[in-house]
Amino acid sequence: MIIPKRQSMVDGLENVIVSLYAKGMSVSDIEEQIREVYHFDVSTSTISRITETVAGDIVAGKTGP
Repeated sequence: MIIPKRQSMVDGLENVIVSLYAKGMSVSDIEEQIREVYHFDVSTSTISRITETVAGDIVAGKTGP
Protein backbone atom coordinates (compact mmCIF):
# COMPACT_ATOMS: atom_id res chain seq x y z
CA MET A 1 0.00 0.00 0.00
CA ILE A 2 1.46 3.36 -1.02
CA ILE A 3 0.86 6.37 1.21
CA PRO A 4 1.18 9.87 -0.30
CA LYS A 5 3.96 12.17 0.87
CA ARG A 6 3.37 14.01 4.16
CA GLN A 7 0.68 11.52 5.19
CA SER A 8 1.35 8.90 7.82
CA MET A 9 -1.89 6.93 7.47
CA VAL A 10 -4.44 6.08 4.87
CA ASP A 11 -7.38 8.49 5.00
CA GLY A 12 -10.04 7.20 7.34
CA LEU A 13 -7.86 4.62 9.08
CA GLU A 14 -7.78 6.72 12.25
CA ASN A 15 -11.59 6.69 12.29
CA VAL A 16 -11.56 2.90 12.00
CA ILE A 17 -9.12 2.65 14.91
CA VAL A 18 -11.26 4.93 17.08
CA SER A 19 -14.41 3.03 16.16
CA LEU A 20 -12.89 -0.34 17.07
CA TYR A 21 -11.54 1.08 20.33
CA ALA A 22 -14.95 2.53 21.18
CA LYS A 23 -16.43 -0.94 20.73
CA GLY A 24 -14.12 -2.21 23.45
CA MET A 25 -11.35 -3.83 21.44
CA SER A 26 -7.87 -3.84 22.92
CA VAL A 27 -4.97 -2.16 21.14
CA SER A 28 -3.48 -5.52 20.15
CA ASP A 29 -6.88 -6.72 18.85
CA ILE A 30 -7.17 -3.55 16.76
CA GLU A 31 -3.68 -4.11 15.35
CA GLU A 32 -4.59 -7.66 14.35
CA GLN A 33 -7.95 -6.62 12.88
CA ILE A 34 -6.40 -3.91 10.69
CA ARG A 35 -3.72 -6.32 9.49
CA GLU A 36 -6.30 -8.97 8.58
CA VAL A 37 -8.93 -6.72 7.00
CA TYR A 38 -6.85 -3.95 5.40
CA HIS A 39 -3.53 -5.80 4.90
CA PHE A 40 -1.84 -2.84 6.55
CA ASP A 41 0.54 -2.89 9.53
CA VAL A 42 0.01 -0.32 12.26
CA SER A 43 2.07 -0.50 15.44
CA THR A 44 0.40 -0.77 18.82
CA SER A 45 2.18 2.44 19.83
CA THR A 46 0.55 4.29 16.91
CA ILE A 47 -2.86 2.89 17.83
CA SER A 48 -2.33 3.92 21.45
CA ARG A 49 -1.33 7.44 20.39
CA ILE A 50 -4.49 7.79 18.30
CA THR A 51 -6.81 6.48 21.01
CA GLU A 52 -5.14 8.59 23.72
CA THR A 53 -5.50 11.73 21.58
CA VAL A 54 -9.20 11.07 21.02
CA ALA A 55 -9.75 10.27 24.71
CA GLY A 56 -7.99 13.51 25.64
CA ASP A 57 -10.17 15.47 23.22
CA ILE A 58 -13.32 13.94 24.71
CA VAL A 59 -12.22 14.79 28.27
CA ALA A 60 -11.35 18.34 27.19
CA GLY A 61 -14.77 18.70 25.54
CA LYS A 62 -13.46 19.19 22.01
CA THR A 63 -15.72 18.16 19.18
CA GLY A 64 -13.53 18.95 16.17
CA PRO A 65 -10.22 20.37 14.97
